[in-house]
Amino acid sequence: MKPVQVSLSPSKFIASLKAIRNNMSIKLMLCSLIVGLLAGYGALGFRLLVGEIQNLFYGFDSELVVSETANLPWWQILIIPIIGGLIIGVFLKLFMPGKRIHGVADVIEAALIHRGKMTLRNGIGSFLVSATSLGTGASGGREGPVVHFAAMLGSQLGQRLRIPSRYYTTLIGCGVASGVAASFNAPIAGMFFALEVVIGSFATQAVAPIVMASVIGTVVSRIHIGDFPAFIIPNYQIVSWLEIPAFALLGITSAVVALLFIWSIGFAERTINRFNIPDILRPASGGLVLGLIALAFPQIIGVGYEATDSALKEEYDLILLLSLIVVKTIATAVTTGSRIGGGFFSPSLFVGAMTGGAFGIIAASAFPEMAASNGLYAILGMTAVSASVLGAPISTILIVFELTGDYKISIAVMVTVGITTLITKQLIDRSIFQVQLAMRNVDLSENKALRILKFRQVRGIMDREFIEVPKESSMLELREIISNASHNKVVVFDPKDHSFHGRIEFSDLKPHVFGDVSHDPATAGEIAITNTPVIFPDSSLKSALSIMSKSGIECLPVIDSATKTRLVGLLYYSDLLREYNEALLHMQNEEDGKKTSDTGL
Repeated sequence: MKPVQVSLSPSKFIASLKAIRNNMSIKLMLCSLIVGLLAGYGALGFRLLVGEIQNLFYGFDSELVVSETANLPWWQILIIPIIGGLIIGVFLKLFMPGKRIHGVADVIEAALIHRGKMTLRNGIGSFLVSATSLGTGASGGREGPVVHFAAMLGSQLGQRLRIPSRYYTTLIGCGVASGVAASFNAPIAGMFFALEVVIGSFATQAVAPIVMASVIGTVVSRIHIGDFPAFIIPNYQIVSWLEIPAFALLGITSAVVALLFIWSIGFAERTINRFNIPDILRPASGGLVLGLIALAFPQIIGVGYEATDSALKEEYDLILLLSLIVVKTIATAVTTGSRIGGGFFSPSLFVGAMTGGAFGIIAASAFPEMAASNGLYAILGMTAVSASVLGAPISTILIVFELTGDYKISIAVMVTVGITTLITKQLIDRSIFQVQLAMRNVDLSENKALRILKFRQVRGIMDREFIEVPKESSMLELREIISNASHNKVVVFDPKDHSFHGRIEFSDLKPHVFGDVSHDPATAGEIAITNTPVIFPDSSLKSALSIMSKSGIECLPVIDSATKTRLVGLLYYSDLLREYNEALLHMQNEEDGKKTSDTGL
């Protein structure tokens, strides 16, 4: 048998290279490697920067905040968050659009609404402000700033390489997965967090690049930091399966704590707004409150890993555990409300661990022969509260398993998390990130076509051709005007200030102008429709669609935004529906194009 010879001509070789170059799946995989590497080192850099800033102000760079601050004078603990707040206030005032930092909520908004586009300025600015915030005593977590920065890197890579915009969201997911994996040494959880929280689905075409990026982020973390879980805990065991009702009761308790934690964020924002504090001093005012709390409870400073670890190791008594639930919730709300900055993952782990630890102590006192150690309950509470706060039960369970290295209590974790998630979903059905977006009037429940209309203005489709007549015009004058016009779009204005008075429907006009008008006493102003809702040129098409759907009108007058009196156009319902249908088709074509590119067809 003769050996088979395979020859590849230069033309075929070049054609193969072109096919590989044009294959979007291969491009995405290569981009995922780059994003994973950049995001992994971004997470590492953020951690080091926080440590350096903390060392500059506190004199130590470790996470053992409670132990180290015991050696500091009280005035230093009080004043450092204030100084940090002043620095942040100046930076926000001068360099940040909107005078706030960006976090996970903004990543979700970019992925689901802005087609994956994020700016370099917001990414770098939020990175620096958040590092300063955590390094000077704010109560927050590293994950929010890292997720935002990593997502920005993915988005920017796609924009710089001119990747089709429909793939920006996948690249954002790659950055998020790598950032989370590098932050927590949790590759599986990093992947699920990106899919569950940011992408919002487990779409198969996004899984492979996100998995690759998560692996790269983990490798970066393990090379430079090491391969070990964030919390080293004793080997806790479930004493009896009769404890399942206690696990369920802890789930209910955790739901209450999670709901209060989420509510506190909005409450703090509204409360601080009432004081009308100048933007440049707002972070410093929050720093003053944090400094005062830290004098009595230094556990609230920074990410709080030492305190969380102490709760898991049963080193705190019941009074301290209950106190820390309250003060950490207040401190995190103040941090967010005063726009100091920081994420929610670490604080929710902290509050959950204290909740579970306190519940475990109470349960053990009531049923000492049946209850497991309160350290076990601390793990369950930590998982349940954070799952509900973040709106990510799957990835949170995996993160906690990877953080603790303990998979033996999976049934207890699933019972507690399941009940907590069920209650919070039924009551508010929003994660803390969705609550933040709702406070900015961003609704993720609407379909994608409506989101597209939200960012298109009325001026783009309004009809600028219409006939203006003074409101005192007689029917004879109206008939003469209409007979010389090419259309019947008639609006009435007040000659005194040229303000819009009303609009005349042709059906209302016909009985007057096609009969004997010589003795008709009616005027244009009298037959005009004057109670019609109006809209402005810079209003969104989504708001126009809402107004017209509720009122049932077919034509909406468009009033000049500056004068708010003069008519500048007419918006017809038929034109608005055409835009909505085009948005639906655009969305469908984008999905079809993505599927075609991913399959290589």
